[in-house]
Amino acid sequence: MEYSFKTIGSYENKDLIEYTIENKNGIKVTVLNLGGVITGIYTPDKAGSFKNIVLGYEDINDYIENEAYYGAIIGRFAGRIYTGKIEIQGKVYELETNHLGVNNLHGGTFGYHTKLWNVCGVEEDNQVGLVLEYTSENGEAGFPGEVKVKVKYILNDDNEFYFMVAGETDKTTVLNITNHSYFNLSGDAERNILNHKLMIKASNYLELSEDFAATGKVLKVEETPFDFRIEKEIGRDVSEDHYQIKAGGGYDHPFKFDDEIGLVELKDEKSGRAMTVTTDNPYVVVYATNYPVEKKLYNGNYPELRMAVCLETQNAPIGINACNKEESILKPGEQYTHYTKYKFYTL
Repeated sequence: MEYSFKTIGSYENKDLIEYTIENKNGIKVTVLNLGGVITGIYTPDKAGSFKNIVLGYEDINDYIENEAYYGAIIGRFAGRIYTGKIEIQGKVYELETNHLGVNNLHGGTFGYHTKLWNVCGVEEDNQVGLVLEYTSENGEAGFPGEVKVKVKYILNDDNEFYFMVAGETDKTTVLNITNHSYFNLSGDAERNILNHKLMIKASNYLELSEDFAATGKVLKVEETPFDFRIEKEIGRDVSEDHYQIKAGGGYDHPFKFDDEIGLVELKDEKSGRAMTVTTDNPYVVVYATNYPVEKKLYNGNYPELRMAVCLETQNAPIGINACNKEESILKPGEQYTHYTKYKFYTL
């Protein structure tokens, strides 16, 4: 097990640091203190060749704004809050509407993805990791309450990588945190993910309005392009003439897991790379790069439509008539805790 770090630049007159954790099998994860961004996850293909399976920028400075949210910790609220207004204990808080002028997206322009996190390494017999901490002040980005957040990235010798989150507040607020990595199992974004096979153990998904807000309606996946209960290629139905495909520009929807522990599988048969995702979050938002950000990737190319897929494990977005709000309410004395585990293997 190995843990190392290096200074690669500066941000707000402080060091911009990239951390590396690696297990005995050669699987490696690289993480920035800026936004807790995962810049790389290096796994082998069926021939044993290690390549990066997440998207990232060529220019390290592009992570400062990170409009695509590549690899970042997302908070205070992952996903959208319709109208950017939220009522908590009788008081209405007005948030930035940084998405279409209608929704608060991913905590606003200056969400957790733009913050410098305190980072320390942890090493044990069969695992190595990072502990990241950040205190979000009362009123930051318009949200009430001081929130203390701790994120752990843990990699073990069974090729399992954990994203674990804990949070607490001194004032009733909302909290909904995810990681926003874009996965492409071909390695170094060699090709798009249309032929990747995806399975989601979810019989239902949430309807979106034309401005991407959750309507409060839960829809069945059966006999729709959203049925991934049996694995299928992402590209098979992503351009179907379906009103929800049109609403999202493709897949950009919360899938509600059938079980208390949710399950997702992603496979690329050409490279032989595969992964399973298990989580205690109730939803996974699947986003298939419907709107690529025109900034160069680390491989020297620009991202294209369907270049990667995000698997954002989280609570439901807060939509029309404040639907789903209650599941993300966090009160003083309570603990927000969730985990997501990624298991990497070859076919």
